Amino acid sequence: MAATELPASPAVRPAPARPVTVGLGWIAVMIAVAGLNLRPLLTSLGVSLEAVRMDLGLSSTAAGLLAAVPTFCMGAVALVGGWLIGRFGTGQGLRVALLLVAAGCAARWAGLHPTVMFAATLVGGLGIACGQVLIPVVIKQYFPGRAALMMGLFTTAMNLGAALGAAATPALMDGAGGDWRLALGIWALPALVAALLWPVNLARPRGDNARALPWADARAWRMAAFLGTGSIAYMSLLAWLVPFYVAQGHSQAQGAALLTVFTGAQIAAALLVPPLAGFSRDRRPAMAISLLLLMVGIVGLWWAPASGGVSWAVIAGIGLGGSFPLALTLPLDYAATPTEAGRLSALVQGLAMLMGALGPLLFGALRDGFGFPAAMLFLLSAVGVSFLLGLTFRPPPLHPAEEDTP
Repeated sequence: MAATELPASPAVRPAPARPVTVGLGWIAVMIAVAGLNLRPLLTSLGVSLEAVRMDLGLSSTAAGLLAAVPTFCMGAVALVGGWLIGRFGTGQGLRVALLLVAAGCAARWAGLHPTVMFAATLVGGLGIACGQVLIPVVIKQYFPGRAALMMGLFTTAMNLGAALGAAATPALMDGAGGDWRLALGIWALPALVAALLWPVNLARPRGDNARALPWADARAWRMAAFLGTGSIAYMSLLAWLVPFYVAQGHSQAQGAALLTVFTGAQIAAALLVPPLAGFSRDRRPAMAISLLLLMVGIVGLWWAPASGGVSWAVIAGIGLGGSFPLALTLPLDYAATPTEAGRLSALVQGLAMLMGALGPLLFGALRDGFGFPAAMLFLLSAVGVSFLLGLTFRPPPLHPAEEDTP
């Protein structure tokens, strides 16, 4: 009679590896460091777009398409954000994201051919896209009761990175004898450092299905339209504010300074508006005021760019800096778990960024066909739609995790 095999004792099975515990303070710092590196790839191109366009022989429409590539990536990658969460987790995924940003910036160093520039911008755009999908999941997982505050920190860091890219790139170009390739490629270095410092052993978000997106959720589509119309203005101004100002007779340096002021105002608003909005669970008043300021700034830049360019840039920057983090916070408000927040953020950001990518492209096409006034009217219309959509978001119910969080 053959001996009966006994099942292996659970005690002898190797225990699954547990993620290394990371302090909340360090995670908060690294959220900010990651955010710093998700915008220089965009603004460094914005301040040098005319030089790039002329050197590569591009039309305004083609230049707008080049500026839109990262935003297209943000939209496409966000729609597979659930797969990213399930496949890599937030730790490994964000390191890969930052490495892609570094690779895209470095490849621009050899960008004296349109194909190379488009490919480099595509790679960097993929990295930005992955980072923007994964950071909200980290915030929802580790800071569930302070989502608006942490999203404000993240967007402030992104805006600071945008300001650094806008302010430093012209000086780097001057130092390199007008060579924009070096000025664009040097931003690979901080992104590489951020990738090496990012904590890869973060715990994976818990959830039964990280890949399914809430396509049937009508409110998610409304959030996407709200964020998307605002993103049209944001991405268009990042790409075209400097060429617009230069076309009014100002120098490239003055245009770059205006973009720096614009992003600096966004930093101040991103620091102040989300905490103030956090005193009320109704985001609508803060969103409405912010978007009204953005519309005033666009009208001022359109009608009186010479007499009050800095003032209009500040007003528009405050409007964008206040509305953008609140729009990114909406999916976190309505989600009950980190995984649900990831799925909802992925769908909302994906659809919104695909809309936002149309901004620089259509702005360039309208400039080619009808001039800058038609392009500015297009931006004003997009923000008007965003304002109306923002009024529809009533405060969501409290979730248990938020009720217990001080």
